[in-house]
Amino acid sequence: MEADATRRVGYLELLRTNRTYRGLFTANVLSQVGTWFGTIALFVLATEVSGLPELAVGIVLVLRMFALALPQPFTGMLADRYSRKWLMVIAEVLAGGVVLLYLLVDGPEDWVIYYGCIVGQMVLHALFVPAETAALPSIVGEGEALVTANALNSATWSVALAFGASLGGFTVAAWGVKAAFLIDAGTFFLAAALLSRLRIEQDTEPPTGSILREGTRQILDGVKRIRATPPVYRILTAKAMWSISGGGLIYCLVMLGDEIGGLEVAAGVGILFAARGVGSGLGPIVARSWLTDRSRWSFHLGSMVSLCGLFYVVVALVPWSAWIAVLVLLAHASSGANWVLSTVMLQERTQDDWRGRVFSADFLLMTTTNGLSSLGAALLVASGVLDLRQLVMALAVAQVAAGMLWLLLTRPGERRHWEEQQRKTPEETGALHA
Repeated sequence: MEADATRRVGYLELLRTNRTYRGLFTANVLSQVGTWFGTIALFVLATEVSGLPELAVGIVLVLRMFALALPQPFTGMLADRYSRKWLMVIAEVLAGGVVLLYLLVDGPEDWVIYYGCIVGQMVLHALFVPAETAALPSIVGEGEALVTANALNSATWSVALAFGASLGGFTVAAWGVKAAFLIDAGTFFLAAALLSRLRIEQDTEPPTGSILREGTRQILDGVKRIRATPPVYRILTAKAMWSISGGGLIYCLVMLGDEIGGLEVAAGVGILFAARGVGSGLGPIVARSWLTDRSRWSFHLGSMVSLCGLFYVVVALVPWSAWIAVLVLLAHASSGANWVLSTVMLQERTQDDWRGRVFSADFLLMTTTNGLSSLGAALLVASGVLDLRQLVMALAVAQVAAGMLWLLLTRPGERRHWEEQQRKTPEETGALHA
């Protein structure tokens, strides 16, 4: 068993030999390509609904992040209480229905439908994410197979972002937003059909009592277990530390779509988001190959946050053209590595019966800081306090500092943790409680 866990598992090998993971992977590809197809359309439609592009895009980003953040304690509890497979299926079917409602938006008078659909779609995504992430170790096992699966999942998200955003941008420019929404809805429905055919094992107790009372108890129990496990709560902050500036920088990417010259706004945003996607996919693949010393992974988490900020410092200094996509790619290769390494560490440091609540807490912290960062960036630009170039520089410098601060705060505890692990027997390393 130990040999299996430590043996390097290739990407194609995992897809070829694990039928359940192959089905999950395929469903994710379909759903995510459609999602990014529709996201570019959302940004374009935002200006038609409000007429204030700087503030409208900021509102979209903030609503998406907070709608993803607020349900997380509840959806994490659901992922530990009910079938994770059927939670994913339900989320995909309902999301497809919500996307079709965007077709009813024709102008500013339909702002309630527009913003309501944004909130609804992200609430359903909040239902999907903890269930999927918590189910992954049960599907592929632990050790190197889990690292491979997470790197491949990140690459899937990234390729979907790159392909979906670029194709969606040019599609919206050529045929309008409704075509993008129709494609998006279709991918959700097809992904749900694929997920419904999978068999996913789950270690959970049958639901007892009312969902409100027992759900609240499970949420509080999850918080208690996280607080009692320092190796877990330290890593929970890794994505959030990036998001302190990361949300604002994503806002800047949308605004930069109109600044790189020679392209429609949708096409410009599509190119920059495609670069973000390619980088986010390459980073975890490189990290999987080069960063093999697990005891240094926590050091790399903080370093990747700072490195992402450094690349955006260069973006703020150079003339803006389509070539800044290269810098965006490198920046998000760093943040993608941070994402996958921290996810694997959390999956391995938690047990199946409370893993859903851990990842709901992870996403709650990340999306809340992301939303606040996006809101702050939008307000600074809309009010004229900073121009776009000054904002990129301020956020980039703050991100460099955030990565360094995270290292200073977590490094002593992580060093003690790995020293303790070296003294444990193989049988003891399954439960990590510092």
